[in-house]
Amino acid sequence: MRLTLALLGALAAGAGAPDTGAPDAGPTPAPDAPSCIAWRSEARYRNYGYDHIVEIRNGCSAAAECQVTTNVAPEPVGVRVGAGQTVEVLTFRGSPASAFKARVRCGLKA
Repeated sequence: MRLTLALLGALAAGAGAPDTGAPDAGPTPAPDAPSCIAWRSEARYRNYGYDHIVEIRNGCSAAAECQVTTNVAPEPVGVRVGAGQTVEVLTFRGSPASAFKARVRCGLKA
């Protein structure tokens, strides 16, 4: 019995803190984009579930074309983000999942 409790305690400790669906601490530079583009993801609770939103900030002097995918909604969503603008992309509405992983790929347009 003690061994089982010790194993369960070790597994729980290794699991890390639960994801609360709260927004990320701040924008993350997009690894598949120029350094002047950053993004963050957020699961916003609505009355019936979570809306999965990815916010993209373009600090570049040119517009960017971006593709957003998530582990919950793998179909790419295309979005144009003007120079100096911030755009929110809704990738899933009413999800039962309070957490998701986003991937953002962007390229600058002339």
